Amino acid sequence: MDKLAESAEQRSPGSHGLAGAESERSSIEKPREIPQDWEPNILAFACHYCAFAAADLAGVMRLSYPPNVKVVRLPCTGKLDYIHVLRAFERGVDGVFAAG
Repeated sequence: MDKLAESAEQRSPGSHGLAGAESERSSIEKPREIPQDWEPNILAFACHYCAFAAADLAGVMRLSYPPNVKVVRLPCTGKLDYIHVLRAFERGVDGVFAAG
């Protein structure tokens, strides 16, 4: 008999290995209240020919978007690598928006 089958037999039928999950839930911190004046920092990755052109047109039309949104122009959204998204979060960005 293999080790996976042995470990399944050793568990009691009602437990299903949830004891570890219960202890993990108790160690998770509770969500904090969000201050009224808090604004999230958003990083928008925009395709040069599609989404960035629309953002540029909005600027020409004197439409504005919040200053906490930063736009990064890409040659194509296909060039957006997952590492760029992860690094954005590591550096404190609250949200990422990819537009193509």
